[in-house]
Amino acid sequence: MQKMVVAVLLLLICPAIITASAADDDAIASSKINDARTFDDVLIECFVAITTDDCNSASENTVILNWWAYSDETNSNWPDDDAKARAGELFVNLTEDDSQMIINEEINSEMANENRKEIQDLLPVVSLVGELNVYQELGGHRIDIPIEMTPLVNLSDSTIMYIYLSKEYSIDDHNRRLTNLVYEMKPEFGFSNQANNSTQTTWSLSESHLTAAGVDFADSPYGWSVTFALFGELEGSDTNQLLYLNQVELATQSENVELNKFLMPIFAIVFGVIVISTILGNMYREEHGMPIITGYWHHDKANCLVVELTTKNRRMEIKSLEVDGPWKLSSRFKSRFIEAKKSAKIELKFKQAESTECRIHIRLEVDELGVWTQFLAIASNVNE
Repeated sequence: MQKMVVAVLLLLICPAIITASAADDDAIASSKINDARTFDDVLIECFVAITTDDCNSASENTVILNWWAYSDETNSNWPDDDAKARAGELFVNLTEDDSQMIINEEINSEMANENRKEIQDLLPVVSLVGELNVYQELGGHRIDIPIEMTPLVNLSDSTIMYIYLSKEYSIDDHNRRLTNLVYEMKPEFGFSNQANNSTQTTWSLSESHLTAAGVDFADSPYGWSVTFALFGELEGSDTNQLLYLNQVELATQSENVELNKFLMPIFAIVFGVIVISTILGNMYREEHGMPIITGYWHHDKANCLVVELTTKNRRMEIKSLEVDGPWKLSSRFKSRFIEAKKSAKIELKFKQAESTECRIHIRLEVDELGVWTQFLAIASNVNE
């Protein structure tokens, strides 16, 4: 039974140890990046007004990302550093009263449409597959993005892949509300721009940047997306284009989270039942198996102590019997058996009586209960 308890303890403790040691090494959630299904989507980046009025431009083939640039002015906890940096890249003159819409990195929508027509027949020009892996790190999270990217045509050296992390519904600490708010942006350059030349690499959104931007997947796990937008020119062209666009929903929790939450309580209940059953079982066996031991001085024989043992439901062996000094036995004790539900009297003769208490150590073995030593203390008979 003791082995069973140890096994159960190991069963409970080992997964916890393994989980703790692997917490920073294993992704807590993963999302597949598949090839974009359509190639006629456009990217609208809206720099919203300080009133949080966004750009009313939703359409079937549109991905909208909203930028917020006024946290310093409003004491909002929304991030605004990347918004200001992106506005500078696009030469957007931010004004608090008006929202400004950028289509495929063009301020002029007609120009954006004209540019798009130039490569419409060539699309797709890039293949991108991979994963979004969320890891716990330093009390926050990071996102690793292992990918394989293959240009299908030659691209210019100035081609840049932008990675945006956005949230579908956001509320700041002043109860302002925005949809599709960008929390983090990162440009990537490290890939081949030659046709049919694949690049395998891992991009990353670091824990320090995500934490600084207020990203908390534990507190707010739902509604996150990662958008990939490739901007640049085809080889031989000087027209900046949106060459690739793909928005991927980001899973931030494992599909097995709920199962894990239930498994540990179940293990605890099973363990508790085993422990309680073991205790009750041992108590029952002891109650019905432990012998009754008494001792008294012989009324007629000098320096003779009678030890009476009564067994219950278990056969018992008296393996040894010793006394503490200064008491000394006249002869060495020999082991003996007592059958279940029987009584036996053992006479112990001492060389002489002592004034101190007589302490006896009786080593017993009871069937199925094991071996232990029983102590018996009898007052001295010197004064009797």
